[in-house]
Amino acid sequence: MSSYGDTLVPAQEVWPMCDQYASPHDFGTGQPGGDYPLPPPDPAQRLSFPLSAADHRRLDLYAALTVRGIAPVPGDQHAVDTISTLGDEVTTAVLRWVAGATG
Repeated sequence: MSSYGDTLVPAQEVWPMCDQYASPHDFGTGQPGGDYPLPPPDPAQRLSFPLSAADHRRLDLYAALTVRGIAPVPGDQHAVDTISTLGDEVTTAVLRWVAGATG
């Protein structure tokens, strides 16, 4: 297992990615201004304990909002946490509302 420091990228390598004037043709070339995709996750580094049902519902709510481009605002974390503790039926209804509101 690698340490946290192994995943850090030196600032001089990251700064060109932030260049708003970089040519779109540079992306994916590995050249300055190019795209640096993340490596795939390592299954050996997965957590060994299961998530609770409330945690699964919370992640489902965040995923549904993110997929639909709904940005979180202050206070949303408390609301999502509360909704996720109310059970599967409530979470399913909220997910259906979110899907219908943007679709």
